[in-house]
Amino acid sequence: MSAATRRAGLVRAVVLIVTIGVVALALTTGRAEPAPPLPPAVGQPSPDTFTATEPITVVDEEATAAARQRARNNVETVYETDPDVTRTVDRDIELFFERARNAAAPVVAPVDPEGGVPAEEVPDDEVGTATTTVPEVAFPPAIEDQIAVLQEEYPLYRLETIATLLGVVNADYLAELEGGRLYFDSLEEQAVTLANGILADGILTGELPTLKNALVQAPTRLILPGLEEDARADIESAVAEVVAENLLPNRRTDDAATELKRLEAADAEPDVVVSYLAGQTIVEEGELVDAVELSAILDLDLLEPTEEVRLEALAVSGASIVLLSIFFLWRIAKDQWEKPKLVALFGILLVLAATAARIPEIIATDRPELGFLIPAAALGFLAAILFNPRAALLMALPMGAFTALASGDLALTVFAAAATVAPVPLVSAASSRTSLRLAVVAIGAVLAPLGGALAWYFNGTDNALSSALVAGGGGVVAGVLALGALPFLENLFNITTTLTLLDLTDRNHPALRRIEEQAPGSFNHSILVGTLAGRAARAVGANALLAQAAAYYHDLGKTSRPLFFIENQFGVSNPHDELTPEQSAEIIREHVTEGLRLAKQYRLPDEVTDGIRMHHGTGIMRFFYHKALGQDPGSDPEAFRHTGVKPRRKEMAILMLADATEGAVRSLVQNEDPNIDNISKAVDQVIAEKQEDGQLDESSLTFGELTSVRSALVDSLIGYYHTRIPYPGFPE
Repeated sequence: MSAATRRAGLVRAVVLIVTIGVVALALTTGRAEPAPPLPPAVGQPSPDTFTATEPITVVDEEATAAARQRARNNVETVYETDPDVTRTVDRDIELFFERARNAAAPVVAPVDPEGGVPAEEVPDDEVGTATTTVPEVAFPPAIEDQIAVLQEEYPLYRLETIATLLGVVNADYLAELEGGRLYFDSLEEQAVTLANGILADGILTGELPTLKNALVQAPTRLILPGLEEDARADIESAVAEVVAENLLPNRRTDDAATELKRLEAADAEPDVVVSYLAGQTIVEEGELVDAVELSAILDLDLLEPTEEVRLEALAVSGASIVLLSIFFLWRIAKDQWEKPKLVALFGILLVLAATAARIPEIIATDRPELGFLIPAAALGFLAAILFNPRAALLMALPMGAFTALASGDLALTVFAAAATVAPVPLVSAASSRTSLRLAVVAIGAVLAPLGGALAWYFNGTDNALSSALVAGGGGVVAGVLALGALPFLENLFNITTTLTLLDLTDRNHPALRRIEEQAPGSFNHSILVGTLAGRAARAVGANALLAQAAAYYHDLGKTSRPLFFIENQFGVSNPHDELTPEQSAEIIREHVTEGLRLAKQYRLPDEVTDGIRMHHGTGIMRFFYHKALGQDPGSDPEAFRHTGVKPRRKEMAILMLADATEGAVRSLVQNEDPNIDNISKAVDQVIAEKQEDGQLDESSLTFGELTSVRSALVDSLIGYYHTRIPYPGFPE
């Protein structure tokens, strides 16, 4: 174990101990009387230890439902076969063979007995008027005409298949005259038999392409006595194609029969029961209560009020809730757990939750509706913005539990947990300060009816309206407090939040002004890449604001030597013309390391700095590599790779693709008129190159998401590089 790992573990342990101590103090300090115990609730810590007074058996509904669902899932799908499909396939095969016979059938025509000229070609003055019998001869059509006729009717068949089978037909006509062996009728019978044998096993729709391919790749051996092996192989291949082209799926699922079997299997599963003996502990104090335990407690009438609750038990309960919350953080938010500063921030939020839980006890002694001023929504705001939606949802557990321990009021407990969750969908996808401000107003509108309904349900109608007004106003106040505390917590813990990204995308940011002033071409390129990356990120549900901010600063390093980059060379010669490819590559490579230096100077957050480090990955500078190959075919491609890092998250992979496609399409439109096809091809080529070079291997982009990113990039680039009509007389 490294020293850094040990140090991080020590910090987390200290944070945990301090958090437990402060939470225990927040829950117990100043309490005049012990709080009455809460009745147990599913998913919440038990307020007491409950013991069975007599034997009891309880049905575990959840486990029973799961067992029956497993029984349903284990039932195999029932299929049925459609006999009409077999008749259709047989008819289509027979029709093909019949049309092949017709295509090769000889045409009977009269001829001149002396010259052998067909009668229609004998001049009128040479045809006698005497009654004579004119001989007739069967003229088979030319093989090319036969093929053309049959191919017109069956355009999907291979020319070799049609020619082979017509050859068999023609050979049969000759053999029939000479008394030889005939094959064509036998081929038809064997083709129908082959198709019937395959259909007898049943064909699902999804199996048909594979089955056809297998049949064509490995034709079935036919009974063809007397034929040479080469001729036999051609005929077997042709018959296999005829059968394959006419096969149809004839097997489908019988949903009714399948569902009936599943119902029977589920009904056959017995109930899952849990038994308790007299004197056996059902649930210990502080343990989470499940549905079976609660049912046993209720059936045994064990809910008698406890005479007192000691402060020691309250402190231990608070410590247990902290440990449980930290455990969940470790399990569901590994990224945050690996950063001790974020564990410390989570500990602060737990302390704030315990402190907030005491507010109703202080201000609502005579007016219970004031308890709905509890600022639980502020915890949801802070956790959703500083961490992520999952951590914010987790925060509802300690907030609700602390409120239950501190107030003993079930209405406030439910309200505190719900108020913590309510801001999560409102702020987790916020992309502007306006949306954050609207979220503050919206949370008030959400909590007002919730507070009124809970007061009405638990306490009657007396305080329902006032509770609704207090809950709505408290939600707005909590949102304002959270937004006010955010900048302080962001700076204290160096966390990149929505507000941080909004500040970074402000055109007045010093680093952006530096790019605009010293490398205007790179600035315009970065702004466009930001637009592309933001749209592509939204298409796959990634953080569009992070992708946009990273794109704005990804070429910050070009400000040190702007004229060595083509977008800044307007009106000047290209300095790379005087350098070797290796020297040029080294200069281009430096814009990443220089960008990282400037990012530290301007105190850009790590998440945004990753855009500088990862936007080229370890890709090859192909222009200079190909230039080097022109001078030395043995040039090492590794000497022309960037020294960055491959993208490790979706936003950085999207930035890499947006950067590369924008440059490729910009180069394209300089040489030809842009249109949908050539822009799409350019984007496809860039994405394929990045995939083949392994640049996307460490990102979490799936193939489906990559398709969505590609579509978003193409649409954006088409919109940006659209053609414009020429203005008459301008410029003159």
